[in-house]
Order: sequence, then C-alpha cells, then structure tokens
Amino acid sequence: MSTHVQSQPPFFRPSWMEVDLDAIAANLHQVRAGLGVVQLCAVVKADAYGLGAVEVARWLERQGVHRFAVVTLDEAVELRRAGIRGAILNMGAIGPQQAAVVLDHQLEQMVFQTPLVEALEAAAAARDVHAKIHFKIDTGMSRYGVPWRDAVEAARQFSRFPHLDVLGAMTHFPMSDGLDKSFALLQIHRFKSIRAALRQQGVEIPLWHMCNSGAVLDLPQAHLDMVRVGLMLYGYYPSGDVRRPHDLQPAARVVTRVTALRTIQRGDTVGYGRRFLAEQEERIAVLPIGYADGYDRKLRNIGEVLIQGKRATLAGGLCMDACFVRVTHLPDIAIGDAVTLMGCDGAEEISPHDIARKIDSVSYEVLARWGRRLPRVYRCGGEVVTVRNELADRETVC
Repeated sequence: MSTHVQSQPPFFRPSWMEVDLDAIAANLHQVRAGLGVVQLCAVVKADAYGLGAVEVARWLERQGVHRFAVVTLDEAVELRRAGIRGAILNMGAIGPQQAAVVLDHQLEQMVFQTPLVEALEAAAAARDVHAKIHFKIDTGMSRYGVPWRDAVEAARQFSRFPHLDVLGAMTHFPMSDGLDKSFALLQIHRFKSIRAALRQQGVEIPLWHMCNSGAVLDLPQAHLDMVRVGLMLYGYYPSGDVRRPHDLQPAARVVTRVTALRTIQRGDTVGYGRRFLAEQEERIAVLPIGYADGYDRKLRNIGEVLIQGKRATLAGGLCMDACFVRVTHLPDIAIGDAVTLMGCDGAEEISPHDIARKIDSVSYEVLARWGRRLPRVYRCGGEVVTVRNELADRETVC
C-alpha cells in the first residue's frame, strides 16, 4: 500500500532503522570495480540482512544489478510480487512438492537431491517450459550439496533432463574470511577439478560461483563466473582479518528517542533482576526499544549508545520493549532526544562488529536480528524517500 500523504506520520513508535541508499550504491560501485567481467549476485536473504529486502532490491535493480539471491521461496516470492524483474536464485533447500512455485514465479532453484530434480522436470514438462537450476556441490561446508566426490556423475545425470536448464554450479566457503586460507584453497581445488572433469565430458555449465564477501576480497582466484555479495553492499567487512581495499560506507543506523528520565539515589536499582545498583545519584534515560526488537540482552551493563555524539552505557538488563542508559555525565539530555544504538552520530560510531564483540557473536547476526517492529526509513540524497512500516502494512513514499 502506498500513499503520498505526509501529514499523517508513517509510524508512531519512536524507534526505527535508517537505511542510506546512497551508501549502498557507493559500496556496490566499489565492489564492482574490482570484479571486471565477473557477474555480481546481490544477496538479499534475511530481509537484506535486516535492511529491508524489497526496497534494497528495488534500489539495486535501479543501479543495474540483475541477479539476486535468497534462501527461502517466501523471500523470492516477496521480491517478485514487489516487482523485481531480475533473476532470483533461491539458495535454500525445498521439497519436491514446491516445484510448481519455482515455475510460477520464474525463479532459479538450488538443487542437489534427485527427487526435487525429478519434480522440477515433471512440472516443467507439464507446462512445456524449462526450469532453471543451480547445481550445489558440497566441497566442505557439509550443509547442502552433492558430496564433491560424487558431483561429476550427479551433474551429468541432472544435465540430461530435457526440461531443466543447468545455469549454474555453486558451493560455499565455511571459512573464507579467516587468516588461514588452507581449507578454502582446498575447496577451490575441488570445485575447479569438478568443472574441468565435466568440461572434458562435454557438460558445460555457464555460471560457476563460490565466493561470498570474504572470498571476493581475499581469493580472487575463486571469482570464476559470478560472486555472491551481501554484507559488503551494506557497508561492512565480514571480519577483521580480510583485506580492506574499499572505503565501505555503513548503510544502516538504528535510532530511538528518550521517552523518560529518572533521577535515582545511591542504593536504588534499575530494571528486571535489579542488575544495576546505583553507587551515587544517577540520571537514567529510558529508551523504548528492547530485546523483542533484536537488541541483545547480553548487552546489559556493557552495551553503549550515542547521544548527542557522545557515548553512554546501558544500565541494567534489557526489557522486552525498553532499556535504560546512564546519562549522568550528559546533563543536557532531554526527553525526545535521538539515541543511536547502531551507526554513526557525529565522529562516533557503533558498528555491528562492536556489538558482536560484546555479545560473542558476528556482525551478520547483529544486523539480521533487528525486527519488523522497527520501521525502515530510506534516505537518498540526504532526504527521506520511503518509509516502510510492516506492522501497519504501510509504505509511505515521501
């Protein structure tokens, strides 16, 4: 649903995620510059890592991206219904009974199990069309794919189905962004050996792809025909161990507002479990965002936010819908002031990596966990261009 009425606020709760579309475009340009003729597939799974798959994919398509990757049919169908015209690869496993959905929405499907391949062949034959598939090879991840030792024979068998177009062969790195590249190099050797063996037998597959963001940076010999890039498009490197040739711009910022201020005395406690004990008079700001929004409970007493460009520490544990911040050192803070939980404020930044280190996690999880209760506010040229509020099933074009 779209509306141009701006007098009505597009959302009511004072907590949201801002997405900088210009930053995404700049990151895309930098990544592309290092690829040459290699194709780029934009990974927009998990709601584009929390930034909003529909708006991000629409924007990337405007920037000339023609291939997208997701991991569920629901994600793929959402993009098609939103008007995305480019190729959409579902990298997730599906059952044979879902073969018709692939054809209904003109998707490309990852395959490695014979029952699904047979179901796609039957569904395509019944419609007199061709199903598009990417053959998954397990070179060491042990998640999905035909074991690499059996891959040549399986690929030969799958290529014989008359109504299947084997567009791609794919695998995945479990450890491309670490310092030790020995296992990644072994995977590259296995994958390329399979490609060579198939070519010798006359089996040609157009797109061989194995690179995620870490491998794009550190393993140029694995770029092959296409790379799958997600995290870098959104402005973040996958780890501190990879090369950093680009000036990536963080595209996401999570913001809330102070909704209450409390002055507590020595001996007073804050929040559930009384996990913050005041040793002196303290000023506490209450923020209307909590763990139900994806802000991790393990941040109690150690998490930081930015207020007026300065850092403040969480006080006590997080509630489902609120948290507390010690602002004794910031006497000018007032109700309604903006607070940055993730992103930049002035010269300071709290990145997903910063949050991940505090909760012993990874930046991917930090980004993807921000929930649907937070409206997504999209900016371009410094101006708000779209606001998507899923709870109200509303999209406001500004």
